[in-house]
Amino acid sequence: MANSSYILKYNPLPIIFEKGNYYHHLKALSFLEESDESQLLDVSKQARSSQNKDGGWPWLGRWDFKERIPASVTDTAYILATLVDAGLDIHSVQVKRATAFLLQAQRDDGGWSENPQLRQTISESWTWFSVDHSVTWITGLVITALIKAGYPSNAPYIFKARAFLKSLQNEEGGWPSHAGSKDPQSTDMWTIEDIISALLTVGEKRNSKIIKRAENAILKHRDRWKEPVENPLGVFLMLGYDTEHPYVQECIRHLLENQKEDGGWGYYNNWPSSPDQTVRWLEILLKYGVRVA
Repeated sequence: MANSSYILKYNPLPIIFEKGNYYHHLKALSFLEESDESQLLDVSKQARSSQNKDGGWPWLGRWDFKERIPASVTDTAYILATLVDAGLDIHSVQVKRATAFLLQAQRDDGGWSENPQLRQTISESWTWFSVDHSVTWITGLVITALIKAGYPSNAPYIFKARAFLKSLQNEEGGWPSHAGSKDPQSTDMWTIEDIISALLTVGEKRNSKIIKRAENAILKHRDRWKEPVENPLGVFLMLGYDTEHPYVQECIRHLLENQKEDGGWGYYNNWPSSPDQTVRWLEILLKYGVRVA
C-alpha cells in the first residue's frame, strides 16, 4: 500500500503547525513517524485542558475561540478519537466524561445532531449541519469515537446509530447530510467518508450491499473528485484499494495538482488552505506512500 512514486511539490507541515492549533498539531503528531514525543505530550495536555465541564469540547475548539462556548458534538467526536489515537487511556476521566456527553446527546432516531445550544452560533448557510435533525456524518464521527473509546460494536447506542445510517442511504447509494433534508436523494460526497468509516468500524463487510451501493454513488459523482473536500481517496484507502488502482491514482493526481504553494489544501480549490483539510490529506497520502518534498 505504501509503495508509491508520487512526491508532494510543497511541504504541508507549516500550514498545520503554524496556521493550525492544538487539534491539528495533535492529529499530525499522532501519525507522523518522526514526531517529537515531548511535543505530543504537551499538545495532548493542552487538548485535555480545553475540555468543558460537561465533558464535551467547545464548538470549533480546533480554531481557538477566546471565550469558552457550549460544547460541540462534532468537535468532541473529532478530539476524543484523536486523543485516543495519540495514546490517551480509554479508562481515563477525560474519556469517560467525553463519552458520557456524547451518549446523552443521542437522538431518539439513533443519530446525533449538533448541540442545540449552538443554534445561534451555526450559520444558516451551513446546510450540512443541523441542531434539529440527526446528521449522518456527525453520527458516523460519534460511532467511530465511541468504538475507539472502548465501546463494543454491539452496544445498544451503536446498534441504534448503525440502523439510523442504514435507513438514510438513498436510492443511488449515498447519504444526505441529515435527516429531514429537503432533498434526501442527494449525495453529499464530502460526508460519505465518515459514514463508511463508521459502518466498517462496527463490522459492515467490505462486500456488503450497503458498501457496494455507496461505492456506486461515489463513481456516479466522479466529476466532483477534483475538489479536495469531495475527493474519495480516504474511502478507497478504507476499502483496500492499492496504489496501482486507477481510481486511487486519479485521486492522488488531483490532490498533487491542486496542492497550493503554501503546502496546503482548501476545502475547495478556490478556497484558501485549511489546516483541517491539510492534516487530513497528509495522513491519507502518507499511507499511500506519497512522499513530502
